[in-house]
Amino acid sequence: MIYSFADFKIEYEGLYEQMRKLCLDYEAEGTPDYTLKLTEADIETEKQLADAVYSDGYIETIAFYRKLADWLPQNNAFVLHSALFDIDGTGIAFAAHSGTGKTTHMRLWKKLLGERLTVVNGDKPIVRFFEGESTAYGYGTPWCGKERMGTNTKTQVKHICFIERAEENSCVPMEPSEAVDLIFNQVYMPKDPMGTLATMQLINRLINSCRLWKIRCNMDITAAETAYNKIFCIK
Repeated sequence: MIYSFADFKIEYEGLYEQMRKLCLDYEAEGTPDYTLKLTEADIETEKQLADAVYSDGYIETIAFYRKLADWLPQNNAFVLHSALFDIDGTGIAFAAHSGTGKTTHMRLWKKLLGERLTVVNGDKPIVRFFEGESTAYGYGTPWCGKERMGTNTKTQVKHICFIERAEENSCVPMEPSEAVDLIFNQVYMPKDPMGTLATMQLINRLINSCRLWKIRCNMDITAAETAYNKIFCIK
């Protein structure tokens, strides 16, 4: 079976039905860029990393994405833990520690903007750079969080927003130097040295190619209004 993830053609023969169902919208044709194979060791490693006992079918889906994520950095791409969405052709990623409320804040933006906002990936989009282009693209994948918020599409990543909870809403610009530690915590890092180095270079490229923001927000619709107006320069 051929799948298309981030415009890469990935060949993979699944072990369980759950994998096929998960990736149904990403089936493709063409010559593969990479043939991914999972070993028994890959499956066993994923079982040991799991926080509970899961079915073998579910474990396969996680092991697959981990192995794909290990391959991506050598091909100018990586997995960013964030909620990514598109507004009129502009891609915005919300990054935060788990439980902070990035998905909730994205839903507030959706409530504010309606059909203008398309959720690309609610949890783990792939970010990819292309030769000759300064701006990265963010892609939907089937791995889009427990809420299953995602679309098989892509957007140019123009803004990254780091979300913090607060009683009063604010949105202020950040310098790349301020964002380094914050974004490192949200990026899947391969274990091999070459993959790690490539990922670090891509992170640096990303934070220097888009606008960076720190959003402090509550859970009211005014939080979305405050951030949206600031980012899009609406007075």
